[in-house]
Amino acid sequence: MRTSLSGPLSKRATGINRWLGLILLVALVGLVTGLLLPAITIRSMFLAREFSLVESVFAFLGEGDWFLFAITFLFSIAFPVVKIVTGLLLWFFLDATGSYARPVLGWLAMLSKWSMLDVFIIALIVLVADGRLLSSADIQIGAIVFSGAVLVSTWATKRLSELAGN
Repeated sequence: MRTSLSGPLSKRATGINRWLGLILLVALVGLVTGLLLPAITIRSMFLAREFSLVESVFAFLGEGDWFLFAITFLFSIAFPVVKIVTGLLLWFFLDATGSYARPVLGWLAMLSKWSMLDVFIIALIVLVADGRLLSSADIQIGAIVFSGAVLVSTWATKRLSELAGN
């Protein structure tokens, strides 16, 4: 039996929750932008090199560090994208009263904190690079945009979870 609350979450949203679809779209654009923009600049002597978050993740693969690549790819690229796309699907298209929706949103809300792993790794790189003689590292706009997108999508996912009745 379908209730009046069946269908996508956008049908039952009130107040600020009516903006969750747009907020998730902005978060997705911010996430992709943050992944591609320069996120860190490492300077050593007279040389400087900028890395985006995507480049830093795939640098692990290039160095043969499969484990670090898998962890950073999963929690920095794959999970944040899946989280936002799932939220958008539940917001615009999927029946939020289905038996799958509430557990999925609950898991996404709980696991959202792990999508900040890449920012933590950048902070570690900065600390290591700053500790070396004649080298430094600076956070760039990509890390800031990425962090903002992850925080906004985490908040929006929590709101979706509450809207679904979790």
